[in-house]
Amino acid sequence: MIQVNAKVHDKFSVEFKIGFRGTEDAAANDFAVNTWIFIPNSLNINASTYGKELFYRDVKSNIRLITPTFTLAELADRESHPFDNLRKSLDRYLREPSTFSLREFEFHVKMFASICKSALREAVRDIVDTKEIQEKQQALTLFSERIRAVTSEYRALAERFDDNNPSARNIFRHGDEFLSHIINIQTVKLYLSIDPNHFKAEEQQLIGLLKDEYEYKAAQGYSRADRSFGSNDQLIYRHSLLKKYVESVLYLKVNSSPDGNAAKQVTFGIAAGIAMIISTLIALPFQRYLGSSPFIIFIVLVIAYMFKDRIKEIVRNQFAYKLKKKYFDMKSMLDFRGQHIGWIKEGVDFINDAKTPEEVLRLRNRSPLEADNHLFEERTLLYRKHVHIDTGVLRDQKEYPLTGINDIMRFHIQHYTLKMDDPDVRIDVMEPDGNIQFTDAYRIYPLYIIMRFDFEGNTEYHAFRIIANRNGILRCEKMG
Repeated sequence: MIQVNAKVHDKFSVEFKIGFRGTEDAAANDFAVNTWIFIPNSLNINASTYGKELFYRDVKSNIRLITPTFTLAELADRESHPFDNLRKSLDRYLREPSTFSLREFEFHVKMFASICKSALREAVRDIVDTKEIQEKQQALTLFSERIRAVTSEYRALAERFDDNNPSARNIFRHGDEFLSHIINIQTVKLYLSIDPNHFKAEEQQLIGLLKDEYEYKAAQGYSRADRSFGSNDQLIYRHSLLKKYVESVLYLKVNSSPDGNAAKQVTFGIAAGIAMIISTLIALPFQRYLGSSPFIIFIVLVIAYMFKDRIKEIVRNQFAYKLKKKYFDMKSMLDFRGQHIGWIKEGVDFINDAKTPEEVLRLRNRSPLEADNHLFEERTLLYRKHVHIDTGVLRDQKEYPLTGINDIMRFHIQHYTLKMDDPDVRIDVMEPDGNIQFTDAYRIYPLYIIMRFDFEGNTEYHAFRIIANRNGILRCEKMG
C-alpha cells in the first residue's frame, strides 16, 4: 500500500511524504513511483540549463521507518509493549553496564518517544474530528488522564538512576524533555480547537495539564517558552536538536552509488568495438588498392578515424537510451541496525509529450489560453523511483511492529524562481462611484506535479499544483 501527503514545508520547498507499506504475507515488495513535473517554458528550465546534478540537489529525500503504531490508550497501560521494552533495556544496563547495553537503552528511549509523538498526534486528530458533544467530552477527559498516566510511568524510571550512570540519566532526560515538548504542542492544538461554551470542564483539565508540564519543565531545568526569555531562539534551537535526536532512531542508513555502472561500461565498450569494426572495413579496401600511395592512405585513415569517433558516439547514445529504460541514475541501499532491508533506485530525464502517458496529460489538463505551452511547449521532467523492501526482514524485528518505510521528499524551487518576473503588480479598479483606484496583486507561476504509483498490479494517480512567484511558494493544492 502507498500513501502520499503534500504540504508546504517552507518558503521555497514542498514536502511529499510517501509511505510504502508491504503486504503481510510477502517476503519482499516492490513499488514504482513516476513523477511528472510540468514547468512553464519561460522559466528556462531545460536539459542544457538544469542538469541531473542540479535536480538531485533540489530534491532531498529522508528515508525512515514508518513509526510503529500504538494508540494513546495502549501507551497508558504500564504493561504496554513499548514500556516493557524500555524497562527491560534499563534493567539490562543497570545489571551489566556496557556500551552495548547503553546503546540499547538509548534505542528504546528514542523509539518510545517517537511512538508517543505519533500516538498524541493521532489522538488529537481523532478528537478534533469528533462531532458529537458527549463523545468529545469523554474523549477530552480520557486524553488528559492518559497523558498523565504515560508521563507518570515514564518519569518513575528517574528514581532508578544514581551517580554511577550519568550517561543513561542524560538519555532518559532527553526523552523526557522531548515528551514534555510534544505534550505541550498537541495539548495547545487541542485547546484551541474546542468551544469553551460546551467544554468548560474539559478546557480546565487541559489548562491544568499545560500548567503542570510548565512547572515540571521549570523544576527539571528543561527549555520552555517564556516572554522574559526574549526571542526564545535557544528554545527553538534545542527543540530542533531534540527532534532530530529522538527521530534518528527511525532513519535508515543510506549508501548510494551509480546504478548499472558495470553494464554501462560493457555496452560502451561494445559501442567502441562496433565503431572500430566499421572504420576498419572502410579503410581496408583503400589499403589494398592504394598501397603504393602512402599519403592517400594516411588521409583515408584519418577520415576513417573521424568516422569511428562519430559512430562510437552514435552507438553509445543509442545504448544509453536503451539502458535508461532498465537502469536508473542511482541505487541506494537501505540498512537498519546493521541489517539490509531494501533499496531505492532513482532516475530523472526531460521528456516530451509523445513519451508522456495520455492519463498524465489528461490530469495536467492544459488550458487553450496557455499560449506558452503551444508556442514553446512546457518542459516536462520525469522523475522515476523504484522501491524494493525486504518485508520479511522488517517483520523479523520482533521488538516493534515495523510495516514499511516513509520517503520524505522535499522539492526545492529556488532554481525555478530565478527567471520569474517581479511578483508585485498594481492594477486599476473602478469603484461604484466611478472613481479609478489602484490595488495590489501578485504575479503567479503554476508548477504541476503528477504522481503515478504502481504496487501489486494496482495503479493510482495523485495530482498537485504549486502556486509560486519570485518571493516563494504561495500554496500547494491537491487537484481532483
